[in-house]
Formats: sequence, structure tokens, C-alpha cells
Amino acid sequence: MYSRCGEVALARQVFDEIGVRDPVSWNSMLCGYAKMGHAGEAVELFRRMRSEGSIVPDEVTLVSVLAACGDLGDSSLGTWLEGLVEEYGLVLNSFLGSALIDMYGKCGDLGSARRIFDGLAKKDLVAWNAMITGQVYSYNSFSY
Repeated sequence: MYSRCGEVALARQVFDEIGVRDPVSWNSMLCGYAKMGHAGEAVELFRRMRSEGSIVPDEVTLVSVLAACGDLGDSSLGTWLEGLVEEYGLVLNSFLGSALIDMYGKCGDLGSARRIFDGLAKKDLVAWNAMITGQVYSYNSFSY
């Protein structure tokens, strides 16, 4: 709630006061950071979550961190996150696939975006939009 109201610092204060964090509390803070333009903080919090080792990242976790990677233009981190999808046995569905496509598109790696798109069993409107948006990012970043 605090993040959605633009009060990310208050959200973090509440998060830090939680004694035992569960996946929902981690994902809420990660999502808040990612959606409110605090991509670096989202990635750093994700690293902290992994280093504490008590919570296994799930689909929601990775979608939030992938959004942050796209905002940072960090495709190497995104590629590592793509590897975690397989490592954790997550299904590459439209939700996760579209996040990967979006991240790769924002990073200018249309080949990887297309590879993910082509590998989706079901290409819904979200996946198509992510792929089209990636093309637009690529076109807009092209220098003449």
C-alpha cells in the first residue's frame, strides 16, 4: 500500500520491521521498488533475499526483478535470472515469458526476446505486446 502511494521509504521501513519475512513480504517490497522506479534497490533486495537463503524466488519474484533489469538495461543479470527459471523448475508461461521478452527488448537484445517468444507454448496478447514493444525500443534507440 505504501509503495503504491509513492511512499517507498515507508514501505521499506515496514518491511525492515517484519521479524520473519515470507515470500509475500519479499515480493511486495520487490514489486514496490520495481514499479516505483527504484530498479537498483529492487535488484539489491533480491540479492539480499537470495543471500539469506530462506526464501526460494517464485514467478512473482522473478517478474519484478526482470522489470528492474529492463529498467537498468542489465541484460547479463536478466540472462542469469532466465537461468533461475529453469533452476527453480518454473514454467515459462505468458506472465514470466512476457517479462523476459520485455527485459530483453529494453536491453536491446531482440534475438533473445525472439527466442523466448518463439519458445512460448501459448502466445497471448501480453506476449505479442511485449515483443512488439521490444521492437519499438530497438527502433527508438537506433542511431542514424
